[in-house]
Amino acid sequence: MARKSPNAKTLKLLYVRSGNECAFPNCEHPIFNDKGLYIAQLCHINAASKGGQRYNKEQTDEERSAPENLLFMCHRHHKETDNEEEYSVAKLTELKKSHELKFTEKGKVASKEMIRQILFEINYFWKQQSLKTFELEDLKINRNFDKEVLDLFEELNEHIETIKNYCDLCAKSDSSEILRSDLKTLLEKVDFNLSIFDKVPYYENPFENRNWEMHNIGRPNFFSHISLCLNQLKVKTIEELLKSNPENQKLKNILEKSRKEFDFEYDNSYYVD
Repeated sequence: MARKSPNAKTLKLLYVRSGNECAFPNCEHPIFNDKGLYIAQLCHINAASKGGQRYNKEQTDEERSAPENLLFMCHRHHKETDNEEEYSVAKLTELKKSHELKFTEKGKVASKEMIRQILFEINYFWKQQSLKTFELEDLKINRNFDKEVLDLFEELNEHIETIKNYCDLCAKSDSSEILRSDLKTLLEKVDFNLSIFDKVPYYENPFENRNWEMHNIGRPNFFSHISLCLNQLKVKTIEELLKSNPENQKLKNILEKSRKEFDFEYDNSYYVD
């Protein structure tokens, strides 16, 4: 007996529930392309006929051609799911359910509820932070919890610049000129003859080129890594923000500027050696 084909009503329902995408997780292969050409395959969870994958002899022809037993997939994933050991009836049924839920009314309601819950938890967390009290209030490091992501990047940049300035100051204070000057000032207060140090070779003098490698090699390489990492994180963060708000022209402009800055910095970043 020839297998029963799904009727037009079933196919239309399956297409609407598919969202015009392959049902396999994270696959966006379309069912119909922009020209209206059918470029996917209709797949059975339980095979349509004897000898096929996951064939269930207890099913009727109507059940085999019902929407519950069918899903659209691209050719590649249709072939991959022929592996019965890896893709059981239960697994394919759950895969179909998860995919179609995104495009059904129930799925939209669930998504809105999940978003509402996430927003509630986000707001609750930061509200709790703002309500905290501390015994040593005058010594407490306070935060502005209303700052946006990009504002936090700017603040972080300022802190890194401050650390860099501290390191520059340490490097300057460790310079041979400064150390000799400070030592001279100190010893002259007790009338000590500094000429005795002239007999000591420079490479044995702890005040010559003090921490030279750390200041002149380690420090610039360290800050190059920090800067690259921070700017890469900034670009990727803006990209993620744009995914949920693709029409935001301000974000697009910031992304373009940030990408150019990272591109230039990355092209010109080399180890100091």
